[in-house]
This record gives sequence, structure tokens and C-alpha cells, in this order.
Amino acid sequence: MSLVVVVLLIALLIGWAAGGAVGRLGGLPLNAPQLVVAALLVQLVGAVAGGPVHPVGLVVSALLVLAFLARNRRLRGTGLVATGLLLNAVVIGANGAMPVSADAAARAGLALEDLVADARHEPADEATRVRLLGDVVPVLLPRRPEVVSPGDVLLSAGLGQLVVAGMLTRGRQALPERVRLDRGSVQP
Repeated sequence: MSLVVVVLLIALLIGWAAGGAVGRLGGLPLNAPQLVVAALLVQLVGAVAGGPVHPVGLVVSALLVLAFLARNRRLRGTGLVATGLLLNAVVIGANGAMPVSADAAARAGLALEDLVADARHEPADEATRVRLLGDVVPVLLPRRPEVVSPGDVLLSAGLGQLVVAGMLTRGRQALPERVRLDRGSVQP
């Protein structure tokens, strides 16, 4: 997904320009990271098994990531990521694959046939449920145009917000060793 990459690069630049540091991202206090690992494994099994197992794997994977995000909801950006994943899970669950708009593909300069060549996507038609949540947003990136869903847009925005906030956050690990916090006072 080119949109996510572009948003993350912009977020890194914004975080750096605002005085943040990439190293602070490793200090984000994440709860239950094993849920993300489980989500990746479920998605991999669904992709390898194919058929009706694939959309079930995507939905279960999204639900595991939503549980992870709920456990980390105090971090900026996780609400947008969770909402984006939920919207994607709804449309995929309702259709068995992500529906792709022929009109959006044409506006992005892409062939619909290329976009629906894998089992994860299907052409949107009159039988498509919750069509507005499918891949309906043309993204005219240079050299890498694409069509994304509203969920993908929210997910990208949330990841960008998480990166900027993480780069600017000064946790206890980010304080110099010679500085200690003791009941709100700073002591050398």
C-alpha cells in the first residue's frame, strides 16, 4: 500500500522537524504485542489455505488487531487505526473480498482487471454490500497510483499520528540517566 508508506514518510519528516527522534518509537509502551503476532499468523494461514478460509482469516486477523489497539487505546492514532481496520473488516466480511470500484480504478489510471487479479479483491457490482467502504478512493501518487478504501485512509492517518506522537513523546526511557524524577521534582 503506497499510501501508508507515503504517510509514514511524511510523519517521520514532521516528527523530525518538530524535534522528535525515531529512537523514541521503540520506547512506546505497547500492551499485548502477541495479539499482533497472532493476527499475522491467522492472516497467513487464511492466505495459504485460500477459498472461504481467506476472508475469515482476514476478519479474525482484523479483530485480533482491534483487540491489540483497544489495549493500547491511550496512544494517539490507535483510534483511527482501529476504525479503519473495523471498516475494512466489515466490507470484507460482508462480501468475502474487498470490492474495487471500476470508476475509482479508471480515475487512478489503473486497469480493474489488474486490481482484482488476486482473491483478496473483487469488482464492485450491484450485488456488492456496503460498497462505499470498498476500494473507492483513487490515490494519484506519482509512479504508484492505487485505489484504497476509506478504512485504508483512516488506518494510514492513524499510523501517521502514532509515529509523530511517538517521536515527540518523552517517556522515562528518554530522560538522560543523570536526571531522576522524584515526586515531580528534577534532581541532578
